[in-house]
Amino acid sequence: MIYDKWMSFIKDDVKLTELVIPGSHNAGSYTMNALAKCQSDDLYEQYMHGVRHFCIRLNEKKGVVYLAHGMSFGRPLEEVLGQISRMIKHNDSEFLILDMREYYPQKFGPITLKYKADPIKVNALLKSYIDPVKYAFVDFTDISNVTMGDIRKSGKRYLIVNSEQAYSGSKAVETILPWDSKSFGLSPEKFVDATIKIFDENSTKGLYWFQTQETPNLGTEQGVVTPKVLDDRLRPYYGQIIDKLRENPERLQKVNIVEGDFMSRDYQKSSDILRLNIDKGNVMDDKSDEYKDGLVVRNLR
Repeated sequence: MIYDKWMSFIKDDVKLTELVIPGSHNAGSYTMNALAKCQSDDLYEQYMHGVRHFCIRLNEKKGVVYLAHGMSFGRPLEEVLGQISRMIKHNDSEFLILDMREYYPQKFGPITLKYKADPIKVNALLKSYIDPVKYAFVDFTDISNVTMGDIRKSGKRYLIVNSEQAYSGSKAVETILPWDSKSFGLSPEKFVDATIKIFDENSTKGLYWFQTQETPNLGTEQGVVTPKVLDDRLRPYYGQIIDKLRENPERLQKVNIVEGDFMSRDYQKSSDILRLNIDKGNVMDDKSDEYKDGLVVRNLR
């Protein structure tokens, strides 16, 4: 298998915005309650399943910064940064995108819940565990011009995306992640077409964060069920989403980050996503067969 080193197969001239990257939605939710849990394993295990884009949302409780999903708390940021440090040490061919910010405000009728993570505390932890001065990729002005060769020459290991540049080594990178509650609450067979329609209607010169997980919401066809139930329902249809990207040249050209829930239950999603790099011509010619053969799929957990 090549999931822990798949970026080593990518050509130098491939732009980061052209690369097809498996992403983890609410990456730090693996220990949360069933309604908030979107992943089954920690970030290092997700990395070992091919994930290179991590949705990291923060909140603070009793002076400690945690990963959060709404009002639910996961593991302390300190512990998660230890996992990221382990990724950096595991294989120097890989590059991570850490989309890191406080969990966004949520409105419930007249009440708006706001979440807070002290940047001073976050920066201290970043410095201690993953050394932004040494490893954060910041020396660029336009993300759409950054190639894998540029990243390799820099020796940097990750990009921290934060619109306010609130943390050490973070960059305000143009990113879109289209979503609406109605479409993402449809039955799986309808969701396939709905999410592709959303994909077609949006574009960016920056990072395109394509959401492929369904969301439990009141008033939708799926209703309020756990993300795990939604993932069980969607998985038989997931290949159809990928095929619709593969079979349309315009979609294939712009597909970039493909985000999902339960990315480490098996290798199905990462395998489907990473094969798009072959279709896009992103893989080194002399390594194409090894790359393809290395994308094996194991049974669902």
